[in-house]
Order: sequence, then C-alpha cells, then structure tokens
Amino acid sequence: MRIVAFGDSITAGYPFGNWASWTTVLARELNCEVINQGIDGDYTAGMRNRFGYDVLRYQPSHVTIMGGSNDAAARVELASVCENYIAMINMCWENGIFPILCLQLPILETQGEYFLSQYREWVRSYANEHNIFLIDFHRHFLERVEAGQHGEIYCDLAHPSTAGYSLMGDIVVERFRTLFP
Repeated sequence: MRIVAFGDSITAGYPFGNWASWTTVLARELNCEVINQGIDGDYTAGMRNRFGYDVLRYQPSHVTIMGGSNDAAARVELASVCENYIAMINMCWENGIFPILCLQLPILETQGEYFLSQYREWVRSYANEHNIFLIDFHRHFLERVEAGQHGEIYCDLAHPSTAGYSLMGDIVVERFRTLFP
C-alpha cells in the first residue's frame, strides 16, 4: 500500500512540520509508505493543478484528499470547490487510484466555517452518492470543541496542535483499519 496524503497546511502539519502531521501516525501504525503532499496555504484549485506531479508520479494505491480551508477563508464559491474535487477524484479513477475523501476540521472563526460547512456537506454527499470512502475528522474535532477542549486540540483558529494532529492520526488509522482489514 502506497498512500499519498494530498491537501493543504492541515495535511502538511503546519506550523510544526511533516513530523507532526497525522500522516506520520498513519505511516507508523499501518507500516506503509505515506507521502505527505500537503502545502501550506493551498487552495483546491492549486491542488487540482498540481495533482499530476504531486500525486500521479508516485503511482499510489490510495490518495487521501482534504482541502478547502483556504478556499473558505477566501470565500470561494461552492461550485468552484466542487469542480476541483471532482477533477481530482476523476484523475484518481482514471489512473487506478483509490480515492479517500477527508472531512475538514471545524474552523473556529465564523465566516470561514460558514463556507467550509458548505464544502464539507458537499464532500459528504458526493462520497455517499459515489461510494467513496470518507474519513470524518470534522465530527471528532467538533465533539471536542463542543466539550470546551478546543485549546487542547488547536494551536490557532484553524490548525491542530500536536495533540490535535495525534488525534487526527488516531482517527485515520482506525478508519483505514476498518476499510482495509
């Protein structure tokens, strides 16, 4: 199994670096190759544009796709984000890669969360309609936020703390073990 984790700063492990990312936990716990292709500040349009070089050249068996936080901060319309996701998913199918969609974390800022919630709902719906596996980071983080634990799992309004990245790693490992026993 070779996995490319594709996304923005939340995949990259910002502000700590790749060593702190949930992708490190996934690689260690599943004892497989995980190539972290998260780029700080990237939008879904940028992800779509770099998909060939940053994903296809590695010939992965699986790719996790999670983006949209920067789109939300810039108030990018839902239709544009959907178009970018669909293009990336289609590139997976066309190249024999198993896509896995990830639901973005809650943003602790109202305006960004408004847009991100639209993207998240679309990703969930699209995954269900097209039988694509989904990793729900959102639900687990929202439960912690609602319990008043946001200070433990976030280092700012959008990025996880090292404990938050560890939680993401636990979530993704559990889901992978469910999907691929």
